[in-house]
Amino acid sequence: MSAIGGFLPLEVAPGRLESCGEPYHAGAAALSSGRGCWHLILRTCRPARVLLPFYICDAVVKPLTATGTPFEFYPIDRAFQPMLNRAPLEGELLLVVNYFGVQTAVVTAAAERHADRVVVDDTQAFFHRGRSDAWSFNSARKFFGVPDGAFLYGPANADQLPPSDIADCDHLRMRLAGRDGEAWEQFKQHEARIGIEPRAMSPITSGLLAAVDMTEARRRRDENFAALHVRLGALNTIALALDDVAGGGPMSYPFLPASDVDRGALARRGVYVPTLWPEIESRPDRGFAWERRMARRLLPLPIDHRYAADDMDMLARTLLQVLR
Repeated sequence: MSAIGGFLPLEVAPGRLESCGEPYHAGAAALSSGRGCWHLILRTCRPARVLLPFYICDAVVKPLTATGTPFEFYPIDRAFQPMLNRAPLEGELLLVVNYFGVQTAVVTAAAERHADRVVVDDTQAFFHRGRSDAWSFNSARKFFGVPDGAFLYGPANADQLPPSDIADCDHLRMRLAGRDGEAWEQFKQHEARIGIEPRAMSPITSGLLAAVDMTEARRRRDENFAALHVRLGALNTIALALDDVAGGGPMSYPFLPASDVDRGALARRGVYVPTLWPEIESRPDRGFAWERRMARRLLPLPIDHRYAADDMDMLARTLLQVLR
């Protein structure tokens, strides 16, 4: 039985090395990381304050600290939508997150409502294309086996950026070779080297992404999402409409059980599920009890293009065994 989950191996399209045509995000600037995109937005806009959700990783907070940008957290409701007590003021930016890649309608509405004061974090929604006149950014590393990569939409000047300094593929090649233990250690070292400075996407990643069949990768994610929802939907307590997400190519299937699940028990059965995001529970800010509970309990189940129906069946059966 093959393991399910964990980071992706080197992106090698079987039998195909040629480009699949125009880049999927042809209208965006190609940077090395999502946090670098966010940092460039902050440098460009110099906002007086940023409003961002508490349910977010520290990688988004670090560029705020580095640029000396004041910020405040806001809560999200049970449907992962912003709960704001005011609209962003002139000179402020509001960051909204396309959680799990299934909140495109929510973030689009927010961007339209507040126009140039909104930034959309699409790092969990790679297939959502942005606009040249509105701020958004994504992450290729969360969706494909590449060493770096992100795309930035908006009016930023991304010309003449220094090259990526995280273009090494050792962890990806090791994972591809099936040496998972060594690959995991190299992956952690690679992740630790990812900084917040805006840098250009590496030529290695550009070439690897050019050979990916994006239509097939997105279709496979949609099918895997639907397969898990059929098996697990009745037990999923999440307050999100998950019945029809066709075409979006989500990052994961967000499964919220009625109680905490032992991720270690899943791992011992060959299913690896990350935590989004462990640092949330230990933040010193007062309140946000629901977000802290989500960080501990929610299971973002893997649905990427490595897997087919049999893999999703095995994943669902394993999870149901642990839930008993």
